Amino acid sequence: MSKKKSNKPKQNEKSSAESSQAKKENTAQPNENPPEDVQAPIKPYYAGIDIVKILAVFMVVCIHTYLYDGMYYEPITDKKFLLPIALRWISYTCVPLFMISTGYLMKNKKFSGKYYLGLIKIIVIYIIVSLICMRFNHEHFNTDFSDPWKVLKGFLEFNNANYGWYINYYISIFLCIPFLNLAFNGLQTKGQRFILVFTVATLTIFARSLYIGFDRTNQIRLLPDYLNGAWPLAYYFAGAFIREYPPKRCVRNKLIIFAALAGVTWFITKSTYNQSIENIEENQRFLSWHFNDYGTYPVFLIAVLIFMLLFDITTKNKIVTFVLRQISGTTLALYMISYVFDNKYYLDFNAKYPDVYERWTHSFEIIGKNFLLSLLCALVIHNVYNLCEYGVKSLIKEMKAKKNTETTS
Repeated sequence: MSKKKSNKPKQNEKSSAESSQAKKENTAQPNENPPEDVQAPIKPYYAGIDIVKILAVFMVVCIHTYLYDGMYYEPITDKKFLLPIALRWISYTCVPLFMISTGYLMKNKKFSGKYYLGLIKIIVIYIIVSLICMRFNHEHFNTDFSDPWKVLKGFLEFNNANYGWYINYYISIFLCIPFLNLAFNGLQTKGQRFILVFTVATLTIFARSLYIGFDRTNQIRLLPDYLNGAWPLAYYFAGAFIREYPPKRCVRNKLIIFAALAGVTWFITKSTYNQSIENIEENQRFLSWHFNDYGTYPVFLIAVLIFMLLFDITTKNKIVTFVLRQISGTTLALYMISYVFDNKYYLDFNAKYPDVYERWTHSFEIIGKNFLLSLLCALVIHNVYNLCEYGVKSLIKEMKAKKNTETTS
């Protein structure tokens, strides 16, 4: 049985160090005092997860460019489209990166009544953004929300916020997390946990898109794919595994990860390019036979590799830490509210650049604009919620204190 390696010093080494330190203190002169300007070293802040979450929500805005600028309907007839295809696939890992981050951050959550209170913030922010999207759709698309049943149905089916499908996913995963953690943390060794991750990824992701042969009509599926709808679990367990057994942080490992990332990205880019070229029936439009889904193995590998490149970045700069925390804390609202700006500005942007490829080369203009506007709105939404939450908790605390005082008197 293999045991998890510990980076902590052994007990005898610790005792020896303490003894050595005690001897130094005993031999110091009575008039020797430590300099007043000596301060405790600043502990590094692990900013990597914040960076991953910010990158993921930025990729959400990037991937929607392909949805609104007409790239999916443009004939792919030239190698100049290789770069747009590659960046499309990299941006496509936005949702998987959120899923992996969830596994990394939540792997130690346990079953309790308090745990489920975490759903309150998710639901409240979803409702706020839904109301904003409904107002926008009414004013710009004349969408009718006068029917109460239709409105209720929209909230419960996560349609009133047009990007609200993610809430549908997240709530489902959130409710399962304590039990997923029991399965993962209940295993005793690294090998057992790796087999869990490998088995889930194999049955939910690799089985979905792993074939023998290149003829679409005669390809043979290698694995049973009955469980392919459960692919979010593979991302969750991958994040939990990286949290429990992080790879050694060194230049060599980062170079290996980057090389693997480049290789997988090239594979799916070239595959998509070739299949699009051969897509004569649909005027050579963007086409990927088996990979155009979050639950496919090239997307899974790219997402895991990007996460492993970034998750262990640290910083000691307090300003950087504050900024990263603020932005990463708004990703939920930013994700959903970006719908408003996508639908508000792409029409004029597309008119400004009639050629689709030229439009893509200038996409940084609208991506930056939509991201910043979405971020500002998300900051307001999240901070107003946090302020209200603080007020409610303070009020409850005062009421409890008053009740205790009355009881004792």
